[in-house]
Amino acid sequence: MKSSKVKVIEPNKGKHIAVAGDINSILASKEDTAGTYSFIEAKVFPGGGPIPHIQTREHEGFYIIEGQLLFNVDGQRIEAKPGMFVNIPPNVLHSFKNETTETAKIIIVLSPAGMEQLFVEVGVEVSNNNVKPQSMDNGQKQTFARLASNYGMKIRTQN
Repeated sequence: MKSSKVKVIEPNKGKHIAVAGDINSILASKEDTAGTYSFIEAKVFPGGGPIPHIQTREHEGFYIIEGQLLFNVDGQRIEAKPGMFVNIPPNVLHSFKNETTETAKIIIVLSPAGMEQLFVEVGVEVSNNNVKPQSMDNGQKQTFARLASNYGMKIRTQN
């Protein structure tokens, strides 16, 4: 897969996908980077964040721009504040949650790319990335659980 085009994304643009009550704005996907990485700006609303999971393929890096998130990484609690970076290698159980009343904004880098397509398949594209989306309904949760393994993701009920 070869990518030879320069891509520029203006602020608040990109493909905004509402998934699990958060909005993932995909700024660079597998197709844009020849599969090397994906780059996502996420807005994690109060109470938001993914359920505990393991990615078997990707390194996942999180850079906190605004707000605060509580990460649980392999049983370790990490209070991530603006300017902090958390890198999670493959096969490590992790989740994060916004336990504050303020929306958090983070950058997520996945390498290699591809996991962002799971968000596209399960989520709903929205035009406004500043409006808190609905939580996933039962149908979306079932679709997510069914498709996760196609992307090398293992869902866990406890973290």
